[in-house]
Amino acid sequence: LSIPSSIFEQQIKFLKENYKIIESKDLLNIEKFNSKEKLVVITFDDGFKDNFEIAAPLLFKLNIPFSVFVITDFVSQSRKKYVDEAMLKEFAEHPLVTIGSHSCSHAKLTSCSLTDMKNEISDSKHYLEDLVGKEINTFSYPHGLFNQAVRQEVIKAGYKLGFTSHFDINLINKDKFTLNTTELWNTDNLTNFKKKINGDWDWLKYRNL
Repeated sequence: LSIPSSIFEQQIKFLKENYKIIESKDLLNIEKFNSKEKLVVITFDDGFKDNFEIAAPLLFKLNIPFSVFVITDFVSQSRKKYVDEAMLKEFAEHPLVTIGSHSCSHAKLTSCSLTDMKNEISDSKHYLEDLVGKEINTFSYPHGLFNQAVRQEVIKAGYKLGFTSHFDINLINKDKFTLNTTELWNTDNLTNFKKKINGDWDWLKYRNL
């Protein structure tokens, strides 16, 4: 889940040359794009500090939008390896960055009580909105885990997009609250990377079923 910056740069440049990289909010109006265009959304889960210090400078240089899903308790507690409030505020001011919630504590929402699950989803949203002064409408399920009850609470809380960790490409009619993502590993060479982006690693689709 952590890759060398040199490989990351190689992957990003490949995407820029071969795909149209869009903002996560563009998924709400996907019909506006040419159906033949190959679209990609770049997301980072957890809110590690290297998103700010290493990934962001390269993405800004190449004018590439991306989303960062943060664990709000880790932000408020200023945990060492994670972005802090000042970094998030700076991110929020940049037009290429979308900030989303990854819950308050990274709990497994499918195992929480109903009350705790609701709080994880809604309290993180309110914290981020108070901090950055903007609407937070994207949510990434912690550990990629969700069920219909969790999905419904995400909708009730006011989010407009929900990202899972289920591997697959997303077709135009994909449920916007169970979006698939492509997980990248430090063992991925450029050949494997291309296969993953094209949805060719079919066995990964069944990993969490």
